[in-house]
Amino acid sequence: MSRSIQILVSVLISAAALWFSVHGVELGSFWSDLASARVVWLGPMVLFAAMALVVRAARWRVLLEGVGPLGETSVFYATCIGFMGNMVLPLRAGEAIKPLVVARDGRITMPAALATVAIERLLDMVMLGLFAGVTLMLVPAGDFLRRAAQTLVVVVGVAIVGLFFVIRYSDWIERQAERLAGRLPRFLGHFLREGARGFLRGLHALRDPRTLAIVFVYSALVWLCAVFGFVTAALALEIPAPLLPLGFASTVVVAAAVSVPSAPGFIGVFWAGAEIALGLFGVPKSMGFTFGVLNWLVQMVTIISLGMWSLSRLNLSLGDVQAAPGSAVGER
Repeated sequence: MSRSIQILVSVLISAAALWFSVHGVELGSFWSDLASARVVWLGPMVLFAAMALVVRAARWRVLLEGVGPLGETSVFYATCIGFMGNMVLPLRAGEAIKPLVVARDGRITMPAALATVAIERLLDMVMLGLFAGVTLMLVPAGDFLRRAAQTLVVVVGVAIVGLFFVIRYSDWIERQAERLAGRLPRFLGHFLREGARGFLRGLHALRDPRTLAIVFVYSALVWLCAVFGFVTAALALEIPAPLLPLGFASTVVVAAAVSVPSAPGFIGVFWAGAEIALGLFGVPKSMGFTFGVLNWLVQMVTIISLGMWSLSRLNLSLGDVQAAPGSAVGER
């Protein structure tokens, strides 16, 4: 599928989600609820959004160190820039920007760094499945949502088994990838060789029980930051619902919603996910929309601000990163 068609599909999905999220919303209630939000809780919301990036960067550094020595490589700056890219560029281009920034120091190749990003997504999938299981125990979900969450738990269980299989046979898989790379054109062979090496060595590092425990603790903290970010938003809007179940349900449903292809910034899908999550607690749709917009605004401002600050610290612009040698951004 060409890049232009992918962008068109993403925009159409966001448009449909936007219609769903605003349909039936009383704009008067939305504005009054947003204006009456308790400002004292905005600080903790920003803190949890920023802490999620700090912990993500710490987890990514552990995975990258399994590939090679990092030295002073700016993993936190790369993480912030990558997430900002997801907010302002189409097709989640930030996922490719992160490894490009890390690879600038020349210690780790871009394909190897990109492979560790794939491991991050696997870890996030595992943690999302675990959080979905917790949500099922905390929230009186309807039959459809319960079946969907149960299916997610099963899929994640299969992913965990596959993950441990790859870890167990990583040496054999790397040898097979090396043989295949030797039969491909030079550029493709290099990309496959370095990508497989980065992915497998990142996983190989997880054979160490201590490293595996650290990575899973970081993963849990990343998602708990999201949970408590939603909890503090509920406190800001004084939503009459059990806070912890609301935080878990919002995290799982919104994460599932934003995983769907959408326009930059997850426009529409983020708000729709928030409305669906709060609907489980009988919260009116107008308040659900306010809740979604408030969380979205805090996330946008925090991530873009940290991304711009990180670019300034590295004396870069997004254009510089996208134009870097080996960049796949803008070519998909």
